[in-house]
Amino acid sequence: MNLIRTSIERPTAVVAAVLMVVIFGLLALQRIPIQLTPDVRKPVITVTTYWGGGSPVEVEREIINRQ
Repeated sequence: MNLIRTSIERPTAVVAAVLMVVIFGLLALQRIPIQLTPDVRKPVITVTTYWGGGSPVEVEREIINRQ
């Protein structure tokens, strides 16, 4: 089947097919969620410790390993 010949012989079918593709494309564009900027959150970790009688500097020095 020759696509060009069929398109020339049946222009109404070609117009209907193009309109269906455009309409389905517009429906899909409205329904598909598009996120322009992704939700990026930095990871956070919280460490709680009790060190009786220790100063904040001493606790930090003993607990945290710098990387």
